[in-house]
Amino acid sequence: MPKFVSLLAVFAMAACGSPFSQTGAGPAGVPNIIHRRTGSTPIQHVVVIMQENRSFDNLFHGFPGANTVSAGYGHGKKYVLQSVPLKWSFDLRHDHPQFLEDYDQGQGDGFDNEIWKYNKGTGCSDSINHPSCWVFYNTLKFKSMAFSYVDPSQVQPYWTMASQYALGDNTFSSNAGPSFVSHQYLVAGESGHASEVPDGQPWGCNNPNKSTTVDVLQYGQASPPVFSKPTGHETVGPFPCFTYPTIANLLDGAGITWRYYVQPLPTSGSNLSAFEAISQIINGPDWANVVTPDTKVLSDVTNGRLQQVSWVMPSGWKSDHGGPGSGAGGPDWVAAIVNAIGQSQYWNNTAIIVMWDEWGGWYDHVGPQQYPDPSTHAFEGLGFRVPLIIVSPYAKAGYISHKQHEIASTLHFIENTFGLGPICQCPPSKVTYADQRADAFDDMFDFSQSPIPFQPIPTKLKGKYFIDHPDNTPADDY
Repeated sequence: MPKFVSLLAVFAMAACGSPFSQTGAGPAGVPNIIHRRTGSTPIQHVVVIMQENRSFDNLFHGFPGANTVSAGYGHGKKYVLQSVPLKWSFDLRHDHPQFLEDYDQGQGDGFDNEIWKYNKGTGCSDSINHPSCWVFYNTLKFKSMAFSYVDPSQVQPYWTMASQYALGDNTFSSNAGPSFVSHQYLVAGESGHASEVPDGQPWGCNNPNKSTTVDVLQYGQASPPVFSKPTGHETVGPFPCFTYPTIANLLDGAGITWRYYVQPLPTSGSNLSAFEAISQIINGPDWANVVTPDTKVLSDVTNGRLQQVSWVMPSGWKSDHGGPGSGAGGPDWVAAIVNAIGQSQYWNNTAIIVMWDEWGGWYDHVGPQQYPDPSTHAFEGLGFRVPLIIVSPYAKAGYISHKQHEIASTLHFIENTFGLGPICQCPPSKVTYADQRADAFDDMFDFSQSPIPFQPIPTKLKGKYFIDHPDNTPADDY
């Protein structure tokens, strides 16, 4: 990877129309705000199911009508995408430095350089910010691993849902890094500038080790300079317990009920419990809305206790995450939730949003726009493409959305559905949180159509299986 690209060169690349450009559509690189709908919709329940660590090219390779490719390039060498099992024993790196390597300053050809470790010591005192200190795997096995896709037969429930309802092939993670940050964008539209996972578990306020920190991204160049100032550099940040507002503030204020379903770890806490890193939630009455285990969502639907807004996080073997604890239960798990809702009283007024939180290190050929944070001006996102499936009686059947969406679009959709304002009540000229820059999946629904009758998604494992076989393996560990 080149060690230095000037700011002028970065914007020159954007002006040339590269798919890996670093500017947005609106003033100062921020896209124009989508105007909110003023009318009501039939949607009374929103369920967000968040899976783990897959790029669009990896999970929907070859999907008819979608934007996918059969090969990619790594530093000029062509790699044909190879089929790999959904259960995959190696966890590709997906921290912020790996994003920078994969992104390669707009060229998108760094996926063949899998970071093995960061050198420390003489000449590498700031190793995480300097590619010259990054040690890569050098065998073909690792250089080609990111250029992979999952055979459709292993993720058939996802493909069935995408075929029957609406699929987004231009959806991105709101952050350029790992899961902890993405899940903050999921509930808050920001991460307090955090760019990595905390250096201790659990990832939140109840971590007993108060010396735990989370790295943050700062505007400016490391010393010596490597990347442009907007690309920024990482530095040690605070204890991972934040006080910024979240969507829960808006829901509570409007009397909208909500629950966040998550699988607990054997020890205190859960790595994918985003609200665990929000002080006013974990230390206040709203903590009762964070429910374990994750499978309780199935019984809540069956027993008529589905809240108006729900988030569902997976456990390890049903998360789609690669690595030693990975499994192949994700497609059936997601379908079990969809089937429960589809065969319940809630079907005709529910929107189910199925997303994956970040790319997990897997190759994707579409370059993400880079937006400067309004306060720091550093590029905190977007990350690479992730899959998006909208399941609803009002989803456009068989539709593929090529419009840009992101993780924070879930917030904008919730705000629109329940007539809420943005999380940040900012002046119109100041876009502070990602829920304001993100769209609200507007093109993927048709609220004037007759509701689509539900047809059960075929699966190998049924909902009862997941209830009877609890899983305490972590869905993510970095």
